[in-house]
Amino acid sequence: MSYALSATSNRAHGLSRRGFAIATIAAFALPVHDASAQIGGLVKRARDKAVEQQVEKRVGGNATANADAPPKFDDVTVELTPERVDGIVRGLAAGRAVLDGATGAPGRAALVARRDAAATKSEELASANAKAFNAYTEKRDASQSCRNDAMYASREKRQKAAEERTQQMSSRAMTDPAFREKAIAIAQKMGVAQQKGDTAEIRRLTAELGITEDDAKPDTLAADKACGREPAKPAAMVESERLNAQATALSDQIRQLEESSAATEVKQSGLDERQYRMARERIEAYLSSLKYNTKSQPRGFSRRELDALGARRGDLEKAM
Repeated sequence: MSYALSATSNRAHGLSRRGFAIATIAAFALPVHDASAQIGGLVKRARDKAVEQQVEKRVGGNATANADAPPKFDDVTVELTPERVDGIVRGLAAGRAVLDGATGAPGRAALVARRDAAATKSEELASANAKAFNAYTEKRDASQSCRNDAMYASREKRQKAAEERTQQMSSRAMTDPAFREKAIAIAQKMGVAQQKGDTAEIRRLTAELGITEDDAKPDTLAADKACGREPAKPAAMVESERLNAQATALSDQIRQLEESSAATEVKQSGLDERQYRMARERIEAYLSSLKYNTKSQPRGFSRRELDALGARRGDLEKAM
């Protein structure tokens, strides 16, 4: 574990000996900081939960209303005319083409296969080498605990030495007029540099007073001496982690491809995004009703909508 040291820097306000010593200590202590899931379709279900609820409310949520009546059409729930159904079919086809790799990029199926293969191989390596992985983990944890203790002790020792040097400089500033004047001038410049965020100037000014930047290398060397270096990972663990990283990267590619597909659907449909999502949900409800209730027409659609949807039913079932 690495330790970041922090302190508060104050500007030199008073020129009394005691006041100057406090301001100088604060200035000396100034540090320099270094700074897929699968969606089961072309539009994510989780993201569209609100739309589903809106469909339920508009299409069948009012128990006192006529369930066979179409919803009230507005700027979100548009009537599914033949032209709009054609546009939705066109959008679905365009979105599917993106998923299939029509743009030249690998298709979704190929990406999923590669991701799953990488994840499976990683799991197999972890299972086959469980004993070696556990042994490494125990050694690593013990080594890190030892190293943390050693680095902490080294850091405390360095901090104590730094505080002693600062105190010596403060004492000198109270007894040495020339050094006091130099420290006052540098402290004032340091306050200006701090306000500007000029870390390079702060480094230069601290060096001018003989203050070196905090260096944690001695802490690492102390840990190496007391505990030895951390144990090396088993080759199988390195490979397993590489495969996990590959699977994660492929999941990101799949997500991006799905988002591109969904955006293409909307663009090619001729509807805006809210209209398209609502229309898609209503079409899914229409197809589901036909699948599970073959004796009556789906409810909540106008006659014109039923005719338009019926004319493209085969295309819709294939695309969705």
